[in-house]
Amino acid sequence: MSDSSSDVSDADPPWGSLAAERYLLHHWNRDSTESPDEQRKRLVNAFVHAGPGRSVPHTSPSAAQVTDILEPWRTRLQRKVADKDGMSPAIWLRTSYRAGSDGLHEDRLGGSIDLEMAVGGDHRLLNDPTHYTYGADWQRVFQVVPELLEPLAPDYASYEQDQHRAIEALRAYADRGIAAVETRLVENLTGVSQGTPGIGFQGTELEHQIAVALQSSVHLACVVTWVVLEDEEAFDSGNVALMFVDALGRVVRWTRIEPASVSDVGGAWADGCWVEMDEWLEGNIGPEYQMGGSCGGLLFESMRGAETVETTIHERVSID
Repeated sequence: MSDSSSDVSDADPPWGSLAAERYLLHHWNRDSTESPDEQRKRLVNAFVHAGPGRSVPHTSPSAAQVTDILEPWRTRLQRKVADKDGMSPAIWLRTSYRAGSDGLHEDRLGGSIDLEMAVGGDHRLLNDPTHYTYGADWQRVFQVVPELLEPLAPDYASYEQDQHRAIEALRAYADRGIAAVETRLVENLTGVSQGTPGIGFQGTELEHQIAVALQSSVHLACVVTWVVLEDEEAFDSGNVALMFVDALGRVVRWTRIEPASVSDVGGAWADGCWVEMDEWLEGNIGPEYQMGGSCGGLLFESMRGAETVETTIHERVSID
């Protein structure tokens, strides 16, 4: 789907109605020594880092503000994606446009997929070499649709509370072992319910699986959206990447699947059971969530029961 600029007099959604646009209008400095592009980039990062708990007044921008600040920033399609008017927060992002890839896109990857089921509609396919030739730097998309990083929870406090509860459960297990784990989780893993012998995990294997399940709960509490990435490797292997990301655009977990399976993930997301899918359970852990990453270090300290550990994973890093 090609992406073209919007008309100032015919904007849907209305100019200034989207959260990031309100933020830019409220904080824009007409006397800044930065270029407009530099100032927009800095303010978008500030918008994301501030979190959805930020308070930004509603405003009706002037024609000059639309022309000078908002319109050059993003296109009509990008604004529609940012509006998040459907059940799915996901996007299908094509970042490779090498010679001969258009035919592969239509025939093997994107053309025959039910995008309504997969990501919520045709308008959520971002497919334009003018705007999305990102290469490996695909997270640049959040510079033009930062609203995708709004948490799924009703408010930002709920998002942080979910993280807090998940991390505390992991810490309690590290401190007190199985006695600190919810009975339901142990029963699910062991197959034992009300004294009935089961055939699930036992001993050290059970302990490992509990740790894996609790880690998964922490990761789940961090995810705000997911991206279907049609990158260079997708054209080599035939498999697109699924990137589950947090409120700062960092990858929590990721995997590669056949394009035809994306609709199943979209359906599972809509039904609230996507965390039971192999695509999530067996997914690779993102760099920032591994042991050496900023978030992975937090989880490691939680397992050690360190007293100084923060109980939120909303670190202040850039999405450049």
